[in-house]
Amino acid sequence: MRSLTSSGTPALAAFILAWPALGRQAIAPFGPLAGMTDATLLVIGIDTVTFVIAAVALLLVHVPSPVRRDLAVTGVEKPSLWADVREGVVFICDRPVLLWLLGTFTVANLAVAPAGVLVPLLVKFNLAADWQAQGYTFDTALALLGVTAGIGGLIGGLLISTWGGLEQRCIYGVIIPMLLGGIAQVAYGFSPLLLLCAGAAFIKAFMEPIFNAHSQAIWQSITPRELQGRVFSVRRLIAQATRPLGTAVAGLAAGLLDPGYVYAALGLIWALFCAAQLFNPYMLRVEDKAGLEPMVQGRG
Repeated sequence: MRSLTSSGTPALAAFILAWPALGRQAIAPFGPLAGMTDATLLVIGIDTVTFVIAAVALLLVHVPSPVRRDLAVTGVEKPSLWADVREGVVFICDRPVLLWLLGTFTVANLAVAPAGVLVPLLVKFNLAADWQAQGYTFDTALALLGVTAGIGGLIGGLLISTWGGLEQRCIYGVIIPMLLGGIAQVAYGFSPLLLLCAGAAFIKAFMEPIFNAHSQAIWQSITPRELQGRVFSVRRLIAQATRPLGTAVAGLAAGLLDPGYVYAALGLIWALFCAAQLFNPYMLRVEDKAGLEPMVQGRG
C-alpha cells in the first residue's frame, strides 16, 4: 500500500506546486491561486488535512487485540511496560543469530534513511545539467525519481505477494536483495544521468518488499506467537535507531562533500556488509530453530 501511494504522490505533489503558476496564466480553475508566490503553504495544508482524515478514520475502526495467555491466569499481576521490553530484549539476545539479522537491517536503515535529505540535493546539484538539458524542472525531475521508486516498490510487492517467497533458506531472500539494493544505491549516487538514477531507484525500491517479506517470515517462524508483540517492538526499535543518526550524519556530510558521493558511500557500506553476511555461518543458520535452543539453554 505504501508503494502504491508513493507511485502517485510525487507526481501529484509536482502538479500541486505548479498551481500558482497556472493561476498567473489565467488558467481556470487556478485563478484564485495567482496571488501565491509558491504552493508551499498549500501543500502543507493538504498534508495536514489528510493526516486529520487518517486519524479520524482510526477512531471509527475496531482493531482486535489478542489475549495474552500469561495474563489469563487469575491473580497474576500484569507486567510493567519495562518488564515486557526486557522480555523482548532477552529473547533476542539469547539468540545471537537473530542479532546478526537485526544488525543487517540496522545497517540498511543507516544507509537508506538519508535519501529524504540527499536525493533532493543530488537532483539539484549533481543531476541539474541533465534534467535542464531535457527541459525538466527541479520539481518534475524529483517527482520522476519518486514515482519510479514507488512503481518499483509496487511491482516488488506484487511479485512477493504472488510468488510467496522462498520456502527454504529464506535468509538468501534477505541478503541478496539487500546486496542488490546497496549496489543500486551506489549507482544512484555516482550517476550524472536522471534516467539512470530513476532505474537505480526502481531497482532499490523493488528489492525492499522482497527482503522485508523474507525477514518477517524468519522472525515469525522463530518467535512464539504470544511473544511476537514484545519481540517485534524491540526489534523495530533497534533496527530503526540508526535512521535519525544516518540522516543527521549524511546531512552534515553532504554540506561539506558531494551529496552523490555521500549517498554512494552509504550504499557501498550497505552492500559490503550484506556481501560479508553470505560468508557468515551464524547468519546463514538463522532459520535453524533446533540449533537456536541449545544457545538459549547454554546461556541459562
